[in-house]
Amino acid sequence: MLNQRLREALSAAGIEELTELQLEAFRKILSGKDVLIIAPTGSGKTEAAIIPIFEAMLKMEKPEGIVAIYITPLRALNRDMLRRIRGIAEFLGIRVDVRHGDTPDSQRARQSRKPPHLLITTPETFQILFLGKNLRKALKNVRYVVVDEIHELIDSERGVQLSVALERLREMARFQTIGLSATVSRPKLVSRFVGADAEVLEWKAEKEYEIEVVKPEVDEKLAAKLGVDAEIAGELKFIADAVKEHGSALIFVNTRQTAEALGIKLKKLIDVEVHHGSLSRETRVEAEERFAKGELDALICTSSMELGIDIGHVNLVVQYNSPRQAVRLVQRVGRSGHGLGRVSKGYVVASSFDDILESAVIVRRAKEGLLEDAEIHFKSFDVLANQICALALEYGRIDAEKAHRIVKRAFPYRNLTFEEFDEVCNFLARIGKIFYDEGEIGARRNTRRYFYENISMIPDEKHYRVVDVSSGKTIGSLDESFLSTFSGEIFAMKGELWRVLSVDEVVRVEPVSAEGEIPSWVGEEIPVPFEVAQEVGMLRNWLAGLIKAKGEKAALKALGAKGDVSVVVKTLREQIEKGFAVPYDSHITIEGSENVVVVNACFGHKVNETLGRILALLLTARRGSSVAVEIDPYRIKLSPAKPEEVESILKSIQPEAVESLAERAVFDTRLMQWKVVNAARKFGFLSKEDELSRINVRSLVVKLKDTPIYREALREIFVEKMDVERTAEVVEKISSGEIEVSVYNELSPISLAARQRAMDILAVKSSEAILRAFRERLEKEVVRVYCLNCRACYTERVESFERFTCIKCGSKMIAVFNSRRKPEEFRERELFKLANLVMAHGKRAVYALSTFGIGADTAARLLSRYYLEEDDFFKALIEAERNYIRTRRFWD
Repeated sequence: MLNQRLREALSAAGIEELTELQLEAFRKILSGKDVLIIAPTGSGKTEAAIIPIFEAMLKMEKPEGIVAIYITPLRALNRDMLRRIRGIAEFLGIRVDVRHGDTPDSQRARQSRKPPHLLITTPETFQILFLGKNLRKALKNVRYVVVDEIHELIDSERGVQLSVALERLREMARFQTIGLSATVSRPKLVSRFVGADAEVLEWKAEKEYEIEVVKPEVDEKLAAKLGVDAEIAGELKFIADAVKEHGSALIFVNTRQTAEALGIKLKKLIDVEVHHGSLSRETRVEAEERFAKGELDALICTSSMELGIDIGHVNLVVQYNSPRQAVRLVQRVGRSGHGLGRVSKGYVVASSFDDILESAVIVRRAKEGLLEDAEIHFKSFDVLANQICALALEYGRIDAEKAHRIVKRAFPYRNLTFEEFDEVCNFLARIGKIFYDEGEIGARRNTRRYFYENISMIPDEKHYRVVDVSSGKTIGSLDESFLSTFSGEIFAMKGELWRVLSVDEVVRVEPVSAEGEIPSWVGEEIPVPFEVAQEVGMLRNWLAGLIKAKGEKAALKALGAKGDVSVVVKTLREQIEKGFAVPYDSHITIEGSENVVVVNACFGHKVNETLGRILALLLTARRGSSVAVEIDPYRIKLSPAKPEEVESILKSIQPEAVESLAERAVFDTRLMQWKVVNAARKFGFLSKEDELSRINVRSLVVKLKDTPIYREALREIFVEKMDVERTAEVVEKISSGEIEVSVYNELSPISLAARQRAMDILAVKSSEAILRAFRERLEKEVVRVYCLNCRACYTERVESFERFTCIKCGSKMIAVFNSRRKPEEFRERELFKLANLVMAHGKRAVYALSTFGIGADTAARLLSRYYLEEDDFFKALIEAERNYIRTRRFWD
């Protein structure tokens, strides 16, 4: 079937014959159909798409302009693609080039003068092609668009933006779309992103996976050597031994914090580097190249390595802790034994009760192909605003109904009404981003600037470049949130420790050998899906039944995990022996102790987030004071609360009220504030330069309540963080008795078995240096002093605070609090509480009340431990601050 020159080019590249997948793709693509190719990692999908396109190009007499566009989600994949196909293209006389955010101006200018036949780019840079005079002209010749790793785009706003851009391209060119994807749960749904009538080519070639769940034995000897817990030492030894046995390995973790923490310890056992998105491009590329050359035993990575970046041969994948989703496990383990007919070998290293059960469930689901559905962002208003402005720039002036028709063709907007479209246009016109008059959309002077500033759909947070002063190299970036809450001077990055020397436009650091903090990066937690949590509940119930009927050994054997997984049967046995019901998929337990209630509910992150926030909202309304909520996929923790009142409220919730209650529950939270700020930036209502510290974000949310910005923020929360629909179903089942509820006045073993986070386990204890830096930071804080007797109000620096009476009237009743707050923000009784603390505990009370996140109640609890030595007192303050930072998103 192939052109002789193409056969020669492929042979020169080492491809002697096409696979069955590539032959089938060749036929479908050259028949002129839109195609979605679904096949496992390493099956040759890229070649399946490119070879027929090259064949078609060779048949063209003299191809002009850009004939094909190849879109990938990562710049690293752009580089990889170029490396893989450049040789074949040059042999055929086909010009191939890459264009993305890092492309030099000289290269861009050359592409504009003489466009390549095949352009490899990212979704964001694809947007810019429409606005250049020469490139726009070149786009009229596009005949093929390939979207690689489409599964990575469809459940994000980047995919929504790309789907509209493809419809804009259809206005000027007739082209075929070819989507490439790893295994997905609903192929027909994914194919709608490729084209309304796209054919699905799903390659069912047997890909063999060998995946085992392992709970390593403890190692006391290594624990002493590494200064870690014996369980962690056992996990580190198992990982190091597995890597040495199998050779090159990828060690996947779920968060960047865990990557850094693990890196510090594993570097003492094997040659390993850390790889994640907050490290500089140079650092990542250097790690990739060293791994490919065999200079490293392993790479510790996050989702940055899930996609098909070519880093050479991988023999083994280790997943540290549950991967949370079957689709992620398949993608990650598929990186080992890369290629058809080769076995993909992987271990899931699990530790806690939840982790072991969850990992066992996910491995089973992965092997049986039970993958999670993508969460699609239908009718995203901030992407719509972005694309309306793009159309205004592209056309100068465009009829609104025509613009609406273009947008509505994109799958995520298929149900967008003209009224909704018109509302967003009117709002954009009101804030000066477009002209909108008599049904026509037009560009204004600042439309271009707005568009370029908001071309990326990834949420903005200010990042600070981290520079090693000893080498002058950029090693990565830190989020504003980490720097604003960081209480020490030493932190971990790139699997190494650094001391902060200065913070201004960049963070200057030096390497150090000591203990330190792990940086926090926003929004990383992978949610456990409803289906997985439900199955974990079923597994719990089944194992509990086996323990009762046949004993612990039978249950351990049935679980099928390797190593010391006795924690699972031990916890279940204790649960049974102590007379508690085992909470499972259709049985909730509500348990309370010392004003803390744990609702054991196997509903996953999103349902528990929704239910937990609603319960906290209704409890707060009933009690008249704030109730904190913290969730994981199997528990909702509420405090202060009593089991009986939680049961009463839970059973009173009406399914039809869930959505409005969920909105009320998030309205006055940091989550909503953060989402509104991001949506406001995407709409151009706020500039990226606007410092958040100068904005009253709470007032901003109220001000924007009836605008598309607010509705977009709420929509994003409901898609990404909550599940209103499933929560309503759960509430209905509780009401009908289909889900059973048991109530206890103490906490059961399962309530207390919540998994520790890897960051908590691996983070080292506060060193003297950190204690000293923390105390110095508190000394420099400025507090507001308010006299309850004469109402005098003044500020004082903590280090000079020695007088514990009012400077005006001499009263001892002085309340002390953060200088950024005003007395009128407090209730009278809170002010009296604060004043009583200062009167009773003096300077210690001032230190406590100057600590980030510590209020009157927490301060009172800490100060009541009067027996604490000075260092222990400050350690307790650090721990309280850290705890607040970890849980503050749950505070209502």
